[in-house]
Amino acid sequence: MANKNKYVDFVSDEDFLKCVKWVCEAYPTDSEEIDMKKLQKNTIDPFKLIFDIINGELQTDEWISSERIRQNDKTINNRIGEFHQKLLGKVNGWVDLGVGDDSKVDLMKSDKSIFIELKNKFNTMNSDSTDKCRDKLEMAVRNNPKVKAYWAFLVSKNGDSGDIIWKKGGKSDERIRKVWGSKVYELVTGDPKALEKTWKALALAIKDLRKSEFSINEIEMTKLLEFFNYAFH
Repeated sequence: MANKNKYVDFVSDEDFLKCVKWVCEAYPTDSEEIDMKKLQKNTIDPFKLIFDIINGELQTDEWISSERIRQNDKTINNRIGEFHQKLLGKVNGWVDLGVGDDSKVDLMKSDKSIFIELKNKFNTMNSDSTDKCRDKLEMAVRNNPKVKAYWAFLVSKNGDSGDIIWKKGGKSDERIRKVWGSKVYELVTGDPKALEKTWKALALAIKDLRKSEFSINEIEMTKLLEFFNYAFH
């Protein structure tokens, strides 16, 4: 039977749109009233402002729009990480553990055979948080030799993908692994193309949510695809 989903074939259209909407809501809209006090929270430098506007040939409102997005960047990045967790948690046979679960990790296979601590980028964690992640995964496999636990991240430093034993501080346990890039989505969905399908579906889903007439032409999409292929080759 042919897949009837509009966006991706591993979660429903409704679930996909809910996850995309979670990120979109972090972006300010043109209809929102500009709160100058909020905009000034990072102390805008009026000298840099005039350099930016003249060199970029921008209208003040254009600059304000880009500055509001820039100031929201941390929230947006956090929500993109949560987007992956929420989406993969809706795949059949998987659970998004959210916050407060005893395992203290992000995702779990329903039969409790795989646990995943998921991050968006390779450099999200410092030394202390990496140690805490390791402790979580060791706890997850401690009482069950058949369980595997993964530190997972989407964007790697070298733009590659992989799945290896996570060796750390002289510790090596084949049940504790590191997975990254497209292999993360493959681990959950079983489809090596699942991450690419997700990325390609985003433009349509965002357009549908915004009820926008904006579209990316074929030439622009080819340029954008180069970035995707560089990040996940």
